[in-house]
Amino acid sequence: GTLGAADDISTSITPDTNPWTMEDLDDYASKVGVVLSWSTLGPGYRAVARAAHNESLVLGYVEGFVRPSGQILHLDKMEIFQPMIQKARTEQPESLDFGGVGFGLGMLMGYRCLLHGQEQGCSVAEFLAIDDEDFQHRRLVRYYQQAGFKIVKYVGDDFQDIPDRLVWGGCGTLMREDMKILLGKWSRLLVTIKQRAERRRLES
Repeated sequence: GTLGAADDISTSITPDTNPWTMEDLDDYASKVGVVLSWSTLGPGYRAVARAAHNESLVLGYVEGFVRPSGQILHLDKMEIFQPMIQKARTEQPESLDFGGVGFGLGMLMGYRCLLHGQEQGCSVAEFLAIDDEDFQHRRLVRYYQQAGFKIVKYVGDDFQDIPDRLVWGGCGTLMREDMKILLGKWSRLLVTIKQRAERRRLES
């Protein structure tokens, strides 16, 4: 599945955190046993997460591109491979501890994309929660709302939605937020996930 626990941590995020740098992100990734690789081709980009102890285990990826019109970071697709995560945790029980938060790995990869957008001068990030299965569509919308995105509109089959359908390749809920807001909120979410994991370790 794309998402894990739909546990809303946005109500308990740590206040007043400076936005994370690439160094902060890499440091945290190595602590949870993840190696993030990054590649670009023209305006396209892809972040891939692998298990640090066994890099043949691909845990997930995020891909998209920078839209030249209006400098928009287009987050096209996120996929997380739960069987690979389970295998990594079996092989290395201490790894991939996101404090019980199901979307921790997605936040890690997604934040790498936000940093790329910032480097490219993007002011806005956009994502389309594709509506190919009602249950999954609702979960995606809820996930991205928790991550700080706001709903712009539903891109449907209507004539006026043709330009958006051509950009996104399907119907769904278009979501958008200012890059600065997302960088701040995702940094706070990542700090909260990190603190939860530390608390759980102390309690166990």
